Amino acid sequence: MLRLVQCFMLSLICFLQTGNSAFSQTTSLPVTDWTKRLADPSDKENKWFHELHPILDRFDSATVFNFLSQLGNSSAAKENYFIARFNCIKAEMLYAKNLPGFPNAINFKNETVKKQIINLLEEAKQKSYELDDDYLAAFVSGFYGRYMSVFGETDAAVMYMINCAELYEKVNLPAEFTIYEVLGEMLWRVREYERCIKYTRKAIELLPTLDYNHRYMYEFCNNTMALAFHRTGQYDSAFFYYRQALNAAEKINDTLWKGIISGNMAQVYFAQGKYITALPLFELDYKMNNARGYYDNAANAMQWIARTNLVLGKTDSAIKQVRKAFALLRTTPSRNYQQNIYFTAAEIFKALKNDDSSFYYSGLYNKLHDSIEKEIYQSSVSISKLRLDDEKNRYNILNLQREKQTQLQQRNLIIAAIIFLAAIVLLVINRQRLKLKYRQKLLEQDKLRIEQEVESARTQLEMFTQNIVEKTNLIEKLEKQVRTNEYNADEHQLIEELSSQTILTEDDWLKFKTLFEKTYPGFFTKLKERANDITLAEQRMAALTRLHLTTKQMAAMLGISPNSVIKAKQRLRQRFNFQTDFHVEEFLSKL
Repeated sequence: MLRLVQCFMLSLICFLQTGNSAFSQTTSLPVTDWTKRLADPSDKENKWFHELHPILDRFDSATVFNFLSQLGNSSAAKENYFIARFNCIKAEMLYAKNLPGFPNAINFKNETVKKQIINLLEEAKQKSYELDDDYLAAFVSGFYGRYMSVFGETDAAVMYMINCAELYEKVNLPAEFTIYEVLGEMLWRVREYERCIKYTRKAIELLPTLDYNHRYMYEFCNNTMALAFHRTGQYDSAFFYYRQALNAAEKINDTLWKGIISGNMAQVYFAQGKYITALPLFELDYKMNNARGYYDNAANAMQWIARTNLVLGKTDSAIKQVRKAFALLRTTPSRNYQQNIYFTAAEIFKALKNDDSSFYYSGLYNKLHDSIEKEIYQSSVSISKLRLDDEKNRYNILNLQREKQTQLQQRNLIIAAIIFLAAIVLLVINRQRLKLKYRQKLLEQDKLRIEQEVESARTQLEMFTQNIVEKTNLIEKLEKQVRTNEYNADEHQLIEELSSQTILTEDDWLKFKTLFEKTYPGFFTKLKERANDITLAEQRMAALTRLHLTTKQMAAMLGISPNSVIKAKQRLRQRFNFQTDFHVEEFLSKL
């Protein structure tokens, strides 16, 4: 199957050299514009990378690397999007401008450049992981995988390409055709047949979108698909895709591929016991490969011819054919085909009853077969380990980025909180200042109102008291005149009625008390604090005493006799343990 592998590698080389030329072909290389384009986070399909590649491909090495140097020294050189894409385009140019010639491109031997390319792609991968951008990570992983394949790092290539395909699947975009094509073939080589079928099918679905130069890939992809079904024993599906590949080869008259595919179909017929049908197809496979100089493929086809003739009982022909297969393989060695020939030789000598030779070739087969199986197993384990390590790496990078982001957010939150709290404090202080100012204004207004009320109460109390005093004086005057017989009988009766009336009723007392409390706030409260069992009559007497009224004036106001007033004042003195009315008046004046 060397021809298949070579076609696979050549197609990959073509892809790396030609890139995607579907975009405009300008010759302009404005550094500032390309810096912005490569750093654009919204370029999910990385179209600017695909546009720049074919432009640079037309320039000489000096021009290209001078331009890349200017890009690398730009202000955006530290931005992750720019670094990831810039590293990919630089790796592409390092490869393209250091190829010794297309026939030798499969064996790229410049180790210094190879190391540079790997370092660039490793950094690009790290930056895409730091960004946690699945679009960019898919692009870089696919790019990395293709170069690992070209450099012969199959395990790493499979890991990165699977990562690429899965990430594109995650964001609902198809990967490039070459990713699926190369991945499918490599998975077949490591015997991951189910995944080989999955990704090769995706490649086949993209075949109609390819330009004319890639039409020969119909043969390659359908043959890979058929081989995977062949190895899993799904012969109907295998034949379907073999025929698809054969039809494609016939359309372009590719006789070599017609021989290869015919040989592969013959193996299915052989497995089904259809030896007569298989034999001419094996012979066609041998004829085409031998004529084109692919002696390893020709040797493998010849050993299948020998094996078929052995089953058909033609041991003489079989022994000659297996010896010819050995001779062909010495020209172009292949370990896989070597084990096939060893197996066939052992079977032939076993049929010839030559136990020593049969045992000898059987031993060689087992040793080589076990070695190849071990390598395949180790390759499968290596791929799994590489994937696990890569996932751990991305997880660790994302965790580190999240920690940085968390720290940055915490710092911003702290700053925002400080600013917010400062604003709140200023607002509170300003609000308190306004409230205090408002309260002061209210207090001033209340003070003015209270002063006005007190003044009004004092005025009314004075008027009320003065009115009582005047009435009392009038009564005294009238009584004096009555005693001197200055009034007639009618006037005398009026005077008696006036003097006998209670000047201060209960309502009058309440009105008086209200005015008094406004004039002397807290007087009655303090009075009760000094004597909590003080009577209402004593409270009235204390209030009138505070107004400095005479005994007669008090008697007139209370509607009692002067003697009763004297007795009431005496009880008030006793209540507070004072000896004279003066002391009582002095005490009450201080309340």
